Amino acid sequence: MVFTLASSKRRQQLGEDARRSRASAWQTGIAWGLVIFYNFVGVADIISTVIALDAGAGVEANPFLNAMMVHAGDGWIIAKLGLQGLISFMVLWFPHFIVLFFFTMATTGNLLIVLNNFSIAGVI
Repeated sequence: MVFTLASSKRRQQLGEDARRSRASAWQTGIAWGLVIFYNFVGVADIISTVIALDAGAGVEANPFLNAMMVHAGDGWIIAKLGLQGLISFMVLWFPHFIVLFFFTMATTGNLLIVLNNFSIAGVI
């Protein structure tokens, strides 16, 4: 994948594909709707994680995020929000149907994690 992005021709083609995708009103509209939903899910993920951890109902399963929690304290929240912002920008920059499909699948997976967090914490 990295090597395909290395060629000037491939980068130019990706840029053109991104421009075409952004020119589509329905793709851009779907991308905005998904990004807004994704950010609500992301904030809910932070809240549900804090509630579950404070309740002693579980541990952070993501080793990278767990390390951030240990070493950065509450700074992990800012890092997570920053990453959400970057991902949101990338989806809005390239709202191609394939990107939107995988973004929807990832957001759905994150929503299931949020529901699980609330469930193990006894909130729902």
